[in-house]
Amino acid sequence: MKRYVTNPMIIKELRQRLRERRAWLLPTLYLFVLSGVVICAYYFTTDTGHRLRGAEVQGADIGQSIFIGVVFTQITVLLLMAPVFSSGAITIEREQRTLAGLLTSLLTAPQIWWGKFVAALLYLLLLVASALPLLALPFAFGGVEPLDMLKVLGSTILTLACICAIGLWCSALFRRSVHATASCYAIVLVLTVVTAIAYGMLYAHWQQSHPGVPGPPAHIQAPLFLNPYYPLLTFMEDNDFGMHAYPLSSWLLFAAVGCLAAAFSMRSLQRSGEQL
Repeated sequence: MKRYVTNPMIIKELRQRLRERRAWLLPTLYLFVLSGVVICAYYFTTDTGHRLRGAEVQGADIGQSIFIGVVFTQITVLLLMAPVFSSGAITIEREQRTLAGLLTSLLTAPQIWWGKFVAALLYLLLLVASALPLLALPFAFGGVEPLDMLKVLGSTILTLACICAIGLWCSALFRRSVHATASCYAIVLVLTVVTAIAYGMLYAHWQQSHPGVPGPPAHIQAPLFLNPYYPLLTFMEDNDFGMHAYPLSSWLLFAAVGCLAAAFSMRSLQRSGEQL
């Protein structure tokens, strides 16, 4: 265990990432986007809500609007960034002709994978940590509990870990970074868009045969279990799932997919080492 904690690959990857220009540019743009979402959520809740309902807007409404806006914008931006940091981690070693030296070093294939994985995930966690003040801003207005934020953070970190593992699998499978990145983005697209379309078709068919029944059952929601937005939707008070929400099933599936991707990545690295 100590070898994985003090893995020199983690230090090397982090130093290389933090020396790049995007190390400070991406967090700055990321916080600008989230700040803009906070301003828009506050403005539309206090202005549009007051005009449409003809009543004074409560602080809880403002807090929930800001929280929902920041949460879903954050996961969207991070899903776009995760393949960039993970899918090129191993292919860049091939392109720079340093993979052979890496595989013949004292580091094993699991240690190489672990170093790449932790370095990619830590940078994404840095972005998540930098947005914590904005995510905690709704506490000043009310309507959001600390437990809600902990659930959202846990779900976001698990999703990012799974996407990083998938990105490393694509990186170990392909020889060019552009192919690995495109494949990882395709998988993210399937998880987010295709699963939502499949759920919409199943839900429309089920609703026709079960009119007036609240909340679709588990087999109708099954395509959404691999959707990164599903656990976040179940945490919202106003959702269409009612009492039939299964965030735990989604978390277990993401963990299983991440473990499978990690196993395939390590196997690909071992085969690469055997071919040297």
